[in-house]
Amino acid sequence: MEDWRRIDIDAYDPDRGLTEEDLRPAAAPVTSQEVSTKAQQVRTLSGRGSFGDSLAYALTDPPYGADEGSKALYLSSVLEALQGVKQSEIPEVVKSLDRDQQDALIKVIYRGMETKDGQKQGGLLLSWFDKTIEVTGNGPIVRYMSDKRVL
Repeated sequence: MEDWRRIDIDAYDPDRGLTEEDLRPAAAPVTSQEVSTKAQQVRTLSGRGSFGDSLAYALTDPPYGADEGSKALYLSSVLEALQGVKQSEIPEVVKSLDRDQQDALIKVIYRGMETKDGQKQGGLLLSWFDKTIEVTGNGPIVRYMSDKRVL
């Protein structure tokens, strides 16, 4: 230790060699068949007019471990369910969801804002975001930012 000011302390960091993939928790693999079945069931429930039930079903066990094409299919089916709910009914629908479903809803909203299809529905997503945060507080945002699982 002749010159302690020139020690590379980053060389002793155990997380230095890790990539973002290494830090992401392992999600159970989800097949595209499972995602398409779920999307079809969401569309069926939405077609019957029970948009709250279709949204709750879609937000239960989101496909974190699916491929990008399956995630896009999932996102489009959830966006269809969101479109069906009237503006005045959004707070009641959000209140009927449990905490994990509310967190998944925030993840879907953020993911929707990233995609072209979601950007076309920007007003809808912002309205849902506003009403969800009004009901739940800032907790889902904090959990979204700290959770490594992505849709």
